[in-house]
Amino acid sequence: MHSHRIVASLSIGFVAVAATAVVVGQTISVSVNASGTVTKKPVLAPDPVGPPVRCRRPVDLVICLDTSGSMTALLDSARAKLWEVVNELSGLDPTPILRVGLLTYGSPNRAGPAQGYVYRHTDLTSDLDTVYARMMEMSTNGGDEFVGWVLNDALRTMSWSPSPDALKIVFVAGNESADQGANMFNFRHIASEARAAGITINAIYAGTHQQGIAESWDQVAMHGGGKYLAIDMQAGVVQIATPQDKLLIELNAELNATYIPFGKDGRQGKANQNEQDANSAKLGAQSSGSRVAVKATPLYDNAQWDLVDAEAKPDFDLSKVEKKDLPAEMQSMAPKKQKEHIAAKRRARASVQSEIREANDARTDYVRRARLKKGGKQSFDDALRKTIIKQAKAKNFKKN
Repeated sequence: MHSHRIVASLSIGFVAVAATAVVVGQTISVSVNASGTVTKKPVLAPDPVGPPVRCRRPVDLVICLDTSGSMTALLDSARAKLWEVVNELSGLDPTPILRVGLLTYGSPNRAGPAQGYVYRHTDLTSDLDTVYARMMEMSTNGGDEFVGWVLNDALRTMSWSPSPDALKIVFVAGNESADQGANMFNFRHIASEARAAGITINAIYAGTHQQGIAESWDQVAMHGGGKYLAIDMQAGVVQIATPQDKLLIELNAELNATYIPFGKDGRQGKANQNEQDANSAKLGAQSSGSRVAVKATPLYDNAQWDLVDAEAKPDFDLSKVEKKDLPAEMQSMAPKKQKEHIAAKRRARASVQSEIREANDARTDYVRRARLKKGGKQSFDDALRKTIIKQAKAKNFKKN
């Protein structure tokens, strides 16, 4: 336990097409008739939406990134500030059940012309470490950027929440004409269809506001019921160090010690957690600090491999976990002792998370003041954070 005292320092019609979409390791067929109706839907193994928990509400966020050769800075911005965006979402009331999906387009190194150079890295999932790992694996390469195609895949291959109370948002980001490939998938019809399905499409142009309008990016947002934003790609990679960074690193080590890996995903899940801690640290103190902050919120949930998170679920039964799937130190314990062990880790975690939240309040205030002092152009994470909060409020979320 730390005794640190934390001080806030200061479609142009549709044409009938038969296309394919990549689904992590496989290719699926999607057929669309002249009216824009899917005639053959993909078979997916989605991350379960699950029932609402304690009045929590689903938030589904799909990010579509242009990974053509000129977009390295955009990709770096997304990697550097993803945890800032998630941290902002953690302040919504009711607390979201957050799932994130990730698509890239414009790079032939993962998908070819038959897929419109569109690749799905993850379906909508609450496993934020996996989302971040996939983002860290991305690279840029030259290719055609078909905005309509990636929006079509976002609409049709993601396992969107069926809940009428869900907030469902897409951000598509790029820097070329949004009308590329319109003869196959016209973004106007796709975005309008998504809007009718309760999915909001936001468009982020990496360049000047007027150039984005000339390239029809404002039309993407208009048809999708969302917001058009122009950003400076370079602004998103700036890191702001704070007096709380060292403490957050120490607290993160204590927090990681409260995880109890189990089952077939236990060892890999814990290793992935450590790997993504290291990845965020490589990008800078702000990236690392915001990731630690997210780990102290309900949005960071590892019930698929951690016994502390798993046992908090109403449908989890510890007695059904086979002995061989338990960590070595628990295999010789009587059932009562096993529960006591998990409860002790839960108490320790809650205590550390409380310290993290206190430190992060001071860190957030410091970063906010530094941004105001520095000024500058809108960054990728600025665009996401401000837009998501505004659209969440329109869906009757409140911001704490």
